[in-house]
Parts: sequence; C-alpha cells; structure tokens
Amino acid sequence: MSYATLADIARRVNKSIATVSKVLNGSGGGIRVGRETREKILEAARELNYRPNYIARHLVKKGTRVIGLLIPDIMQSFFNEITYHLSRRLDEVGFDLLLAHSYESPMPERREVETILSRRVDGIVVAPAKGRENVELFREIHRSGIPLVLMDRYFPGEGFPSVTTEDTEGSFLLFRHMIDQGATKIAFICGERNTSVTLERISGYRKALESCGLRPRDELIVESGYFQEDGYRATRSLIESGGIKDLEGIVGVNDSVALGVLEALWEAGIRVPTDILVAGYGDERFSRYLRVPLTSVYQPTEDIADETFKLLMALIGEDGSKSSEIARSVRIKCELRVRESTLKESKGGGT
Repeated sequence: MSYATLADIARRVNKSIATVSKVLNGSGGGIRVGRETREKILEAARELNYRPNYIARHLVKKGTRVIGLLIPDIMQSFFNEITYHLSRRLDEVGFDLLLAHSYESPMPERREVETILSRRVDGIVVAPAKGRENVELFREIHRSGIPLVLMDRYFPGEGFPSVTTEDTEGSFLLFRHMIDQGATKIAFICGERNTSVTLERISGYRKALESCGLRPRDELIVESGYFQEDGYRATRSLIESGGIKDLEGIVGVNDSVALGVLEALWEAGIRVPTDILVAGYGDERFSRYLRVPLTSVYQPTEDIADETFKLLMALIGEDGSKSSEIARSVRIKCELRVRESTLKESKGGGT
C-alpha cells in the first residue's frame, strides 16, 4: 500500500507544504490556517491515504531517554519476565520504558511501531508478531539508523540486530531425551508456524527424530496459539479424534500450552508419565510445582534482557562502542531440565 506525501496533499488543495504540515503535523511556525482550508486538507489526507512519516520526524529529534518495547502479549509469562528485567536495566541508566503489544497480529504491530516512533524514543526493541508483513517497515527503520533490536524472534536472512535463544538446539535436546525414554511417536503442539521460534523448534524436533533413524510425520505437528487454552483444545481434539491412542509423548511449544495438554489428559483419565510423556518449553516458574513436575527447556529471561540491553545501548552509543565493533546477533544457549513428566520409571501419574 502506498501513502501520500505532504507535497501530494499540497498539490491537491493548492496550498503550500508548510500550510499542510501545520494542519497535519502541528508544525509550520506562525502560519494561521482557516477552518475551510483545514477541512479541505484533512479531507484530502483521508482520500489520498496520508500517513505521517514517523521515521523522518524521529531523525530530527533530541534524545528523550525513552526506549520502546513491542511484544506480542504481556500475558505470556516469558515476555512478562523479560519486560521486568529489561525495565530494571534501563532504569539503572536513566531510561524509561514505553511498552506496547501487537497481540500477535501484523496490523496492530505496524500501528504500535508508528505510535512508539511518534513518541521520539531513543531506540526500539521488538519481538515480532507472526508472519513477515512488516519486514519492510523494519528494514526502513534499520536503514534510517534508528536503534532497533529484534528480541526472541527474528527474520532469517535480514540481518537485523537481534537477541535470540538457541531454539533448534534446545528443541533437539528435549525431543532426543523423550526418544531416549522410549517415546518414538511424539506430537508437537507448535504455536504459530510462521514465527522463527516455532520454525526452529520444529527443526530441532525433526533433527532429533532423524538422529535416531525415525521419520518425522507432519500430521503430528499441530499448529496452535501460545496459551493454556490452546494446548487444552489441541489435546481434546486429539482425544476426541482417536489420535491420542498411539501417541507416546506430547510437547507444548511453551509451558503454558503444556499445562493445557496436562489438563486435557487428566480430564480424560490419561496418566502422565505412565501412559504418555509430556514436556513444555521455557521452564516457567509454575512448572516444577505441578502434581507431576514438568520437563522443560530453560530460557534465561534475565540473560535475554541483559543482552538486549547491551546491544541496544551499543547501537545508541551509550557504552562508547563504535558501530563497526557491535555484535549484530546474539544467540543464548538453553538448558534441558528433566522432571517427572518425561520419566517412564517415575511414580507420578495424575488423573
């Protein structure tokens, strides 16, 4: 979609660019604009699909010591913890945090990015929503020199500064552990397929199976959301369709999804780990305290926040680094934490 410029609107209404800018952007010095002219300009802006160029406006500002953070949803414990740790680090050096949510949707993501830039922040951290619809927007921000760091998720091949975890390796370790426990037919409730997080975890799943001479089966990769109810619905569907019968394991894309899996299994009288193994990803705080403690892959949220902070400060120039010295991509290792939910010899078994 193309957007009109101030010059396009000025030609339409036969007024100067300065007059149009006064009406639409609040700039224009002491120019006075009559009501009729204002209405014509606003009508032309709507007809021509005008949008303010927040990137251009951002580049002429002075520092505000505010950082924008855009995440998919604060309701996810993973992003909740990162926000807490990043906010504390920023506070230590006198920066405020402006928080926004994309709700895992490209249109709100674009709108929130533009809103953040309109506040003339010193930098922006984004955990991108699903899909690639806004890649060009991030390219424009990156080319402009506005400090931008992608966090947790990234766009393969784009080269944006990013801080992510080694999700392929973490997923491989998890699935290989379950195979070693005797589970060869494992369903993966994977979240949104078109995020880098899910793609890497699917890659780890496939590699683990192939390393043991097993054939990955696409029908066992079940797309879902990222919340407890998504895991519950996906598992209920497997139970009601009879697809649960031959399964030896189920893995949730995160611990909240795995919690929904456990809930559905317990309702159906299917015991964990006696009848089926279950694991999650992220190692949220509740995971070790369940009636059957949950095996999961630990993602160090404090380290993620710390590395994001350091990369962002380097891009802003707060730490004295030269641009050529800045590491553009940081990958953080994960750790497999084995608990009763994937141990066949365990005496656990909720119903």
